[in-house]
Amino acid sequence: MKKNIYLRTFGWLMGIWLVFMIGFSVYVLSVEKNKIEEEFMARSRTIGVGVERTINDYQDSEDKKTAIREELSRTLNSYTDYQGYEAAVYTKEGGLISSTNEYWTCQYTSHREGNTHYIGYAVLDPKKWFSAEEIGEMEEYLYSVYPVKAGDPWYYWLHIEGFWLDGAEVIPNMIRVSKVLANDFNEQEEAISGSGERLEEPIYHSDYVDAGELPYYEQGAIQGNSVFYPDGKVRLRSDERQLALREALLDKHVFEEAIEAFHVLYAPENAANLGFSQPPALEVREGFIYRFITPYLYKGTAKLREDGITTGDYWVLTANEFNILTGALPILIPVWVSCFLIFSFTAGILSTQTWKTFRSREEMEQQRRNMTNAIAHDLKTPLAVISGYAENLAENVHTEKREHYAAGIQENVRRCDRMVKDMLELSRMESGGVILALEEVSLREITEEMLSRYEDVFTAKAITLTVDGTAEVRVDRQLMERVLDNLISNAAAHTVVGGTVQVSITEERWSVTNTGFPIPAEELDLIWQAYYKLDQSRTGSGSGLGLSIVRSIMELHGFQYGAENTEAGVCFWFEW
Repeated sequence: MKKNIYLRTFGWLMGIWLVFMIGFSVYVLSVEKNKIEEEFMARSRTIGVGVERTINDYQDSEDKKTAIREELSRTLNSYTDYQGYEAAVYTKEGGLISSTNEYWTCQYTSHREGNTHYIGYAVLDPKKWFSAEEIGEMEEYLYSVYPVKAGDPWYYWLHIEGFWLDGAEVIPNMIRVSKVLANDFNEQEEAISGSGERLEEPIYHSDYVDAGELPYYEQGAIQGNSVFYPDGKVRLRSDERQLALREALLDKHVFEEAIEAFHVLYAPENAANLGFSQPPALEVREGFIYRFITPYLYKGTAKLREDGITTGDYWVLTANEFNILTGALPILIPVWVSCFLIFSFTAGILSTQTWKTFRSREEMEQQRRNMTNAIAHDLKTPLAVISGYAENLAENVHTEKREHYAAGIQENVRRCDRMVKDMLELSRMESGGVILALEEVSLREITEEMLSRYEDVFTAKAITLTVDGTAEVRVDRQLMERVLDNLISNAAAHTVVGGTVQVSITEERWSVTNTGFPIPAEELDLIWQAYYKLDQSRTGSGSGLGLSIVRSIMELHGFQYGAENTEAGVCFWFEW
C-alpha cells in the first residue's frame, strides 16, 4: 500500500510537472524564435543598406553593372561575416549579380604616389587554381590556433608572389607561407607582438600562362574568408552549413518564392496589420532549426505599380538558420531541473503525509475496534453481575443476602460509571475540549498526597517507598493530580510483594520506578493507547484508560513523557 501511495502521488505530480514544463518550454521557445526573427530582420536590413550604398557609389560608372558586380564581389562577404549570414544580389528579372562565396580576400598595393601606398582589395577563388589538398593545407595556415606561450606560432601569413588582376579577381602566380611567432602578451594573455620568418616550403603554383592582357602585380597578401559568432566561434565559408545556405539562396525558385511572399506580406491590405513586426518572407523548420530567407528591395529605383506591388532594379536576398534551443537552453535547463527538484520534494512530502494519514486512520480504526472489544469485555462482567443480583432480588432468592446483592449492584454500577467517565474524559481531552487552569504547584506535595491514598496497598504488599527531591511547576493542578494518581496506582498494582517504589523529582523531571516484570521493548510505545492490554499478569482491575489519560494530559501541557525498563525496574516519567 505504501508503495502504491508513493507511486500514485509521484505519478500525478510528475505528470503536472511535465505538462507545466512543456507549456513553459513552448512559451520560451516561442519568445526565443520571435527574438531571433527580429535580430535576423535587423541584420538583413543592415546587409541590404550596405549593398545599397555600394550600388549608389557606382551608379555613375561607365560600365555600371560590371563595376557594381566587381565591388560587391570584394565587399559582400564583409557585410555578412557576422553569425553565418549568406546574401545574394539579384536584378529585378532574377539575374544573379553577386553572392557571398568561398573566395579569399587579397590585399595589395594598387598604386603609389610618392611615399604613399594605396591599398586595393580583390578576391581569389582557390578552387580555380589549386587542388583540394592544397586548399586544405592553406586553410590550415589561414585559420591556425592562437599561441599559449612565447615562441609558439601566432599566425601564418600567406603571400602572393606575383599575380594578375582580372577585374576584381586575382589570378595567382605563386603562394608562399610565412610563420609569425608570438613574442609579447598583454594582461589577458593575448599575443600583441611577434616576429616572422618565411618558410622554404611549401610553395603553391597556379600554372597560369600569362597572355599579356592583364595587369600584373608583384606582391599581395591573403586573408581568410570566415564567419564570426558572438560566442567567439569561427565558421568557414566552405563548411557544410554555409554551403547549404548559399545553395538555397542561389536557387532561382527560392528567389521567386521569396519575392512573391514579400509582395503578399507587404501588400497594402496586409502591411497595415504588421505594425512593428516584420517577419521573414520564407521560413523553413526542421526540428528546432529555423531557416529564414527574406528580400530587401533597393530603394534607389523602388516604385509602386498600379497593382499595388512595389518593384525595383535590385533585390538583396539574405539567409541564415538558427537553432532556437541554443538561446533557450540556458533558461530551460535551470527551470526544468529546479522545478523537477521542487516537484519531487513536494511529491515526497505529500506521499509521506498521505502515508502517515493512511496509517493514522488505520491505527485509529484498529484502536476503535480494540476499544469496542475492550468496552464490551469490561462492561460484560459488571453487567452480568448486576443482572444476576437483580434477578435474585426480583425472585426473593436468598433474601438473607439482599443487602449483599444491593451492595454488589452498587459497586458494579460505580465501576461502570467510572469507566464511562474515563471514556468521556479521554474523548474530551483528545478533542481539545479542555481549557487548562495553569498555576504554580509543588510536585512533592501532590506526590505525597497521592501516595497516601495507596498506603494500605503498600503496607499489604510490604512495598518499600522512597520519595526524593522537589520542584515547582506551572500546570493544571486537577489534571496533574490525575496524572500522578494514575502513575502511582499503576506502580502500586504492578510491584511485586516485598518490592520497592521510588519517586524521583528534579528541576526538570518527575519519575516513578517500581520493581516488577519488565515491559517488552516492542510494547513500550503501545501501552499509552486506550485499552491496550499487556499479558494478564500486568492487567489490573481499572478501566484500561489510565495511561491514555496520562498521555493526553501530558500532550495538553506540552510535556515529554515515556516508559522504560531500568535495572531498578519499570520507570514511568515526564519532563517539562
